[in-house]
This record gives sequence, structure tokens and C-alpha cells, in this order.
Amino acid sequence: MTTQEIHNNSGVQSQLNTANVEGNVYFAAKTRLATRFEKLKQEVANDNRYNDIMEDLKYYLTKLDGTKDMPTKLEDGGFSKNDIVQATRRKEKYAKKLERNKFFLSAQLIDNELFAKILMDFETYVEPLIINNATKDNILKEVVEKIVSPILDLINVEGENDEILNYNADDIFGMIYYLTGQCHINWKNYDSI
Repeated sequence: MTTQEIHNNSGVQSQLNTANVEGNVYFAAKTRLATRFEKLKQEVANDNRYNDIMEDLKYYLTKLDGTKDMPTKLEDGGFSKNDIVQATRRKEKYAKKLERNKFFLSAQLIDNELFAKILMDFETYVEPLIINNATKDNILKEVVEKIVSPILDLINVEGENDEILNYNADDIFGMIYYLTGQCHINWKNYDSI
């Protein structure tokens, strides 16, 4: 009888222990977003700063042609004064996080990916409601169900150990309102005026 010696000196986070496995075991590669969250942690720990804004992110940070500011767009979309005050607070809260973390390339990559997802999902799920004159309540319900909750689920899985960005629902709404202020998102169908 031969014996087999196993030496596993790796850290706990990189060990895999299995017993009595029946069937196939599949390992999924880390996603791009999960890798970016890990890299962000390393960049912050090493104070590895990036002294520029990446080109793709500049698109979302740059105000597009548009004359209406965020409060006006929200008012046009049926938001009350209190709603607008809350939206402004959320936008400013997110903008502070953006400013604080913008010198880390991985933070820029994460924000860029989230901005792209927000914009795509807004165009896909919310704009049709706006075009069809849905109520503000129905529109916001769709924003929560199709944009905010899925992004929270995504970052809770992909960035499960994230202690730097710590995005929550307010921050995701803040990103939406930030994009509104940069004229990427409208809350009223201005084409029909």
C-alpha cells in the first residue's frame, strides 16, 4: 500500500478542501469586476495613485450638450421639491466618493463599468416608461428593480470584501443623478415637446 503525502501551506483563502465529491467540480474564473475590486484594495494599501482620468470615464464625467441642470430635469420628470433635495444630496454624496477615489485606476475602472451599466439599463428599462408617460412612482420602481438592486447585487458579490468604495443604494442613486446632471439621463421625453 502506498501512502500519499499532501502538503498544503497556502493561506486559507486559497485552499480548497473537498471530501466525498460525487460528480464534476467546476471553478469559475474571477470576473473582471471582482479582479478590479481586489486590485483597488492593493492600490490603496500601497498608495499607488493614478494621476489622470482614463478616457472612457471622461465620457461620463463630461457634461454633454444640454441646457437643463439636474433639478430642472427632475422637476420636468414630476419630482417634488423634497425629491429634488434628496436627489441632490445623493448626487453630492456620490460626487465626494468619486473625488476621494479618483486617483486609483481600479476605482475609475469600477465607476466606468457601473456608469455604463446604469446608462444601458436606464435606456433599456426606464426610457420606454418615460416615453409612454408612466407615473414617476412607476418609473422609480423600475429604477430600483432594474438598476439599483441588480447593481447592488453585483457589487455585493463581485466586491464582497470591498472596504474602499462601499457603495450602497444611495450611492447608486447618486450615480444616476450624477449622470442626470451631466446630461446623460433625462426624466422627461424632451423629443415630444
